[in-house]
Amino acid sequence: MEIVPYAAVNAAIFNEDGKILITRRDPEIREGGKWCLPGGHLDGGEDWVTAIRREILEETGLVVKKEELAGIYSDPKLTVTDSPLRHTGNYAQFLVALFIVTEWEGEVMRTKEVDSWDWFDLGNLPTPMIKSHPIRVRDSFEFNGKVFVR
Repeated sequence: MEIVPYAAVNAAIFNEDGKILITRRDPEIREGGKWCLPGGHLDGGEDWVTAIRREILEETGLVVKKEELAGIYSDPKLTVTDSPLRHTGNYAQFLVALFIVTEWEGEVMRTKEVDSWDWFDLGNLPTPMIKSHPIRVRDSFEFNGKVFVR
């Protein structure tokens, strides 16, 4: 089977207590029931910042006001799906830009893609998580202002 690349985004959103927002995917979508950072793929003609702002609004109801690029994930061990996508039959390699969201408005809410959410600290992450997301969460907590590539 072919591995098809997709551009994608994830967001690390921290509350005033220093906890990170992690969402659980609706059971009806790919990797349903697993916990992950909010995000998704870029739509055609979309840039990274527009995508992260759209995805956060769609998945959490939050309106992003300010974000900072933290890093890019391209390592196939972290970015290739474990099983083929249902709609194509191909494996996907999600080339992900991770953003730290530093300012937002609104309250987190359930959406059609997210059936649950909560704020977590690094020592108490939910399970099961999408395979690469514990690494992205750790990278978010450890982000020092220098953009990385993995």
